[in-house]
Amino acid sequence: MSSVDRRRRVGHAIQRELPELLRTLKDPRLDTLISFSSVDVSPDLSVAKVYFTHLGTDDTDQTLAGLQHAAGFLRRGIAKRLNSRRVPRLDFVVDHLPRQSGRIDELLRAAADKDGTY
Repeated sequence: MSSVDRRRRVGHAIQRELPELLRTLKDPRLDTLISFSSVDVSPDLSVAKVYFTHLGTDDTDQTLAGLQHAAGFLRRGIAKRLNSRRVPRLDFVVDHLPRQSGRIDELLRAAADKDGTY
């Protein structure tokens, strides 16, 4: 088994378990709908960058602060659920791709309306 496969499996497991664990938290900063778009695990499996998007509010800083505050709890929960002694440190990163792609789509529609095609 290659290390890339293991990194991918660990990333998918983290991505699968996070939403379930998030439901158990009572932090008001995390009341919005949060979607974990991807997880990139470092080659030595020590750090996992967790990319997320959220719906409902534009206060990304509050959501990020709530996730960072809960990172230790989430990491311990993942370790228990996966029955693993070592789980990567969770670093949360805002995924701006959905908003950027929405903005690009708006620009394309505006240009098409000018030309009369889309």
